Amino acid sequence: MKIDDDVRIRLKEKFEEFIKSKRMRQTPERFAILDKALDQHVHFDIDELYRDIEKEYRVCRATVYNTVELLCECNILRKHYLNENQAAYELADDRHLHLICMSCGSVREVRDEKFNQYFEQLKFKQFKPTFVSTNIYGICSQCSRKNHKDLN
Repeated sequence: MKIDDDVRIRLKEKFEEFIKSKRMRQTPERFAILDKALDQHVHFDIDELYRDIEKEYRVCRATVYNTVELLCECNILRKHYLNENQAAYELADDRHLHLICMSCGSVREVRDEKFNQYFEQLKFKQFKPTFVSTNIYGICSQCSRKNHKDLN
């Protein structure tokens, strides 16, 4: 998903306020990591982000990990476990389902407004949800075709 300039500015301001509220330093590295995270168009892991950012900035892997955790804490990014124990990150504002192939591990995003409306209407006693993460596991059409060919 492409981030427009207005959203990018809003998220940068949100991160600035969050860092100030934590009484942390506003370093150029943290904002460079935010920018690179916003440039990712698919789910990404921290190693991918680190490799992408180290091309332009001298930053240690721990700084990337810590900053991504801060971005999750202030609800700019969201952490998912889509395939086994590998954490993947994406923008928190983007609501969608994940279709995960149990054969090849591919992840496809599906946006469904009816599904989002359904979850927004749900009420829980003594519980206020902050977000919904939905993973649907199955076999993608490519693997299904391959498996069908292998059987013949």
